[in-house]
Amino acid sequence: MSPVRICLALVLATSSLCTPSRAEQQPAYLRVTPDQVKWSPNRSMPDGVLSAVLYGDPRKSGLYVMQVHVPPRTRLPVHSHPDERVRTVLSGTYYSSIGEKFDATQLVAFPAGAVSHVPVGVWQFAETRDEAVVFQIIGLGPTGIDYRNAEDDPRKSKR
Repeated sequence: MSPVRICLALVLATSSLCTPSRAEQQPAYLRVTPDQVKWSPNRSMPDGVLSAVLYGDPRKSGLYVMQVHVPPRTRLPVHSHPDERVRTVLSGTYYSSIGEKFDATQLVAFPAGAVSHVPVGVWQFAETRDEAVVFQIIGLGPTGIDYRNAEDDPRKSKR
């Protein structure tokens, strides 16, 4: 066998070792258009808040992407999350701040296009005013929400 054929045979033989198996290959390209977003009531948030998971599973370890729709004049009590996340306001103006007590004088306006980093376990609060707000969260799960005051947790009244 010629040296060229030997090299070619080695390349072909080793390339099959480097190629991931069908089960290990990256998932197919994902695309979600606005009309494909499936909104659902979010039991862990105040009435009227909807969420949609676009990628991953926020209950499991790993990357997830979700969107949250908050109706006008909705107050989000002091809460924190067990995961680090990045929030992008897609529409409306979201008013948010950090702290252990809701203080409307501390709220900062985050208009559409604003991006904020939310560290693990930071107490925060928010509200919407005269318009609905949609924001997107990218995080590393598992995620959840913890309310500073147990009586603020809507899951207790939605049983």
